[in-house]
Amino acid sequence: MRKRTKIICTIGPASRSPRILEGLVRNGMNIARFNFSHQTYEEALENLKNIRSLREKLDIPLPVMLDTKGPEVRLYGYAEEIALSAGDSILIESYSGDDIRTARPKDKNHFFTNLPDVTELGKAGARVLLMDGFIEGEITDKTEESLVVKLRNGGVLRPRAHFAMPKVDYHLEFLSDKDREDIEFAIGNEFEYIALSFVGSADDVLSVRELIRKKRPRSRTLLISKIENRTALGNLKAIIEASDGIMVARGDLGVELDMAEVPIAQKKIIRMCYRMGKPVITATQMLESMVEKPIPTRAEASDVANACFDLTSAVMLSGETAVGNYPEEVVRTMSSIIGKVEEELKKEQAEVFPSIDSSGGDQTAVINSSAVSIARVSGAKAIIVVTKSGYSARMLSKIRPMIPIWAFTYDEVTYHQLELNWGIIPFIIAEETSFETMVDHIKKHCLTEKIARQGDRIVIVGGLPLGKTGTTNMVRVEML
Repeated sequence: MRKRTKIICTIGPASRSPRILEGLVRNGMNIARFNFSHQTYEEALENLKNIRSLREKLDIPLPVMLDTKGPEVRLYGYAEEIALSAGDSILIESYSGDDIRTARPKDKNHFFTNLPDVTELGKAGARVLLMDGFIEGEITDKTEESLVVKLRNGGVLRPRAHFAMPKVDYHLEFLSDKDREDIEFAIGNEFEYIALSFVGSADDVLSVRELIRKKRPRSRTLLISKIENRTALGNLKAIIEASDGIMVARGDLGVELDMAEVPIAQKKIIRMCYRMGKPVITATQMLESMVEKPIPTRAEASDVANACFDLTSAVMLSGETAVGNYPEEVVRTMSSIIGKVEEELKKEQAEVFPSIDSSGGDQTAVINSSAVSIARVSGAKAIIVVTKSGYSARMLSKIRPMIPIWAFTYDEVTYHQLELNWGIIPFIIAEETSFETMVDHIKKHCLTEKIARQGDRIVIVGGLPLGKTGTTNMVRVEML
């Protein structure tokens, strides 16, 4: 049975071989993610070639997502791991030189950061978090050039560790030159999605759309905004409206917010997204222990299940598949958890069926809501939507029906992009000018591919005339 909640896998050294990639797909991967904080263009092109070859071989939709680096703040001045102890005092100094990766301070426990004006931003008594909060400290003093930070706990500091001062607005430029280059690489190579790091406002998203319009006016790459700080949460509705989807990036969000606030924010973001008809991804440390171990913790399994019960569109694996010891096993584990949750959701369909506000008169919303009701009452095998742009299918996904949504399209880009959306199973067929011929071909496809049997009932949603975006105006019940 195909999952309604999709799985995103980050591709890295542990998963880039064609054999492992195929194993990821066969165990449940739906979307491949490239993290451009840790990948060269040469590596990306090789991975892209392998993934596109695989999706042709298996005849499946498999979109590729590029994740931008964003305005990350990190520590520099060292090349090897450094053991730090509770009570140690370290110095953190801003460094603006192009050689920041190779520059070395004179003193031990003295570090550089790419964050400008760190001594002006940091205040005595403020918290400092290193490596996403694994090491915590407090600003106790300042020199003319550096912050003095006393560590509350120890740990091993990895090279280029994240550095954060919670509740401090850094005023960093949203798009770096590297981000612009990565975006141009993505649209030039026709990635289906770009995930934008550290989006703070709708204007950030619109600035990327303008960049894409200038560089490649006909690009159809969709934009996912990552919610990673309080600023984004304050502008959430506008960001969702401006974006094609949202990612709940809990790593950086957990640094910015109090720990207890993160699950509340996660639930709020998921609910807002699906009610607004946008896909939403839950990310970060979902099965983190499986980087090194063949089974997850019970808490991690519950975390994945909870996101599925919240009706997230997708759950994401990062280091688990990029650098972990068990990339195929972790996808299989996540698929198993999703499957159990969806069995339970199906039993409780009436309780999870979101109410859809059709008072605004949106014709597609009215038609889709009616189609779901008809399918439920009639015991239909599936709701079939005929779509060119994917809009009608996404509006069906918004309702979160337990009845499968089979999206038939003749547009290859739409075919792959729809794989991210909750509950949608995309199929590609030949373009037709006659709706009756299209219906005949769909029925034959269902029987030939054995996704349905003779005598099954299906509900078809579509628009006439064919091929015109935004004309969803018809619901039809057919028997195979």
